[in-house]
Amino acid sequence: MARQQTLRAVLEFAGPGLHSGADCRLRVHPAPAGTGYAIRLGGEDHPIAPRRCDGRRHCDTVSTPAGQVMQVEHALAALWGLGVDNAILEPEGGELPGLDGSAAWFVRAIRETGLEEQDAEAPLYALDAPVAAGKPGAGVTAYPAEDGRLTLTYLMDYPESPLARGVATFTADPETVASQLAPARTFVFRQHIPAMQEAGLGKGANAQNTVVLDGSRAEGELRFPNECVRHKILDLLGDLATLGGRLAARVVAFRSGHGLNLELARLLASRRARGAGGRAVLDLSAIEKILPHRYPFLLVDRVLELEPGRRVVSLKNVTRNEEFFNGHFPGQPIMPGVLQVEALAQTGGILMLQDRGGGQLAVLTGMEDVKFRRQVVPGDQIVMEAEILRTKGRIGIARARSSVDGETAVECVIKFALVGRTGVSP
Repeated sequence: MARQQTLRAVLEFAGPGLHSGADCRLRVHPAPAGTGYAIRLGGEDHPIAPRRCDGRRHCDTVSTPAGQVMQVEHALAALWGLGVDNAILEPEGGELPGLDGSAAWFVRAIRETGLEEQDAEAPLYALDAPVAAGKPGAGVTAYPAEDGRLTLTYLMDYPESPLARGVATFTADPETVASQLAPARTFVFRQHIPAMQEAGLGKGANAQNTVVLDGSRAEGELRFPNECVRHKILDLLGDLATLGGRLAARVVAFRSGHGLNLELARLLASRRARGAGGRAVLDLSAIEKILPHRYPFLLVDRVLELEPGRRVVSLKNVTRNEEFFNGHFPGQPIMPGVLQVEALAQTGGILMLQDRGGGQLAVLTGMEDVKFRRQVVPGDQIVMEAEILRTKGRIGIARARSSVDGETAVECVIKFALVGRTGVSP
C-alpha cells in the first residue's frame, strides 16, 4: 500500500478574494500523518469535511466554530490531485486568494516545494456499489472503479452559451491534474453578473481570473477550447477532496454544482464510516463505561471517530426489534423524534465525558434550533456527529447532526452540565 504524503515546506499565497475582493492570504503547512485537510482559525485546527462545507454561494465555504472561509475548492483540488494527503490551510481574510481563478498557482507551488513521504499507509477507499446525489435536471454519481483510479466525467449543457456545453473525461492523476485541469479558470455568464454583484459576490473578479461568456463568445482568450468543462471537473475534484483520503471511483456528473458535489462527498463519507465495521474507536462495552444508560435506553452502538474535547461520530443501527416500535406507529414503524434527539444527546455526552474517569454525568440542560429532516425507520443506520462549540467550567454546548445515507435526519444545538453521579435524582 502507498504511503501518505505531506508538503516539504510551507507555501504562501496572497491576493484578492474572487468573491469578497478583500486582501486575502494563505499559508499551507505540512501536517502529520492522519491529519487529512484542516483549516487553522482562531489558533485551532478544524478538520475539513463535507459536513463542514456549504456550496450554495458559487464556491465551497468551510464553517468552523471560529468562523467561515470561502473558496477553498481550488486549493483542495490541487492538494488532492497532486497526492498531498495531509495539510493545514491557514487563511487570513475570510476567503482564499483567487489568484488567476484556477488551481495553477497552487499546483506550481506544490510541485516546486515537493512532497515528503510519511510513515503511515494511505488507505484507498474503493466503492462496491454506485452512490448518487441529484435533483431535477442535475446529478452526480460515483461508480466502482475496477482499475483502482479516480476518473471524472462531466456533461455540461447550459443554454446560455455553446461554450458551456460538451463532455470531458479525465483521470485524476498528478500529471493530468497539473497540465489538463489546474489551468482551467472559473467562468460566469455575462447576464448573471448583475445578480451576483447584488448578492455581494464576484467583487474580486476581473478579465485575468474569470472567463466571461457572452453568448457564443468568450471575453479574452481561452486556455482550452473546452476550458469551462475542465473547470467544472476541477471544481468537482476540489469538492470531493473534502472526503479526505484517497478514492477509487468513476464519477459522472451532469450539470452538478458545488452543492450536489458536496452531497455526494457526504454520502461517500457516510458509507465509508459504516464500512468501518469492527474498526470502532469505542465498542459497546467501552461506551457503557462512559454512559450510565442501558438497554433499551442506550441508543449508541459504536463510536467511529473521536477527537477528545472536540468532535465525535457514532453509529446507531435501527432494527424492528426496538422496544419503542411496539407502540409507536406499530403499523408503520417510525423512530420517535425525541429518541433521535436522545441518541444525539448521548453522542454528545460521550464527547463530554470520555476523559473524565467515569465519575460524572452529562445532564441535558437545553436544546436549540431542533429540526427534523427525515423519518428514521427499521433498517436505517444512523450516523451521528457532535462537535463542541464551547465549554465553560462544567457547562458545554455542542452542535449535533444525525444522518441516514448521507441525508440529514436531525440537527440541533445541545447544552450539557456535568454533575457528580451522586448528585442526580433518579
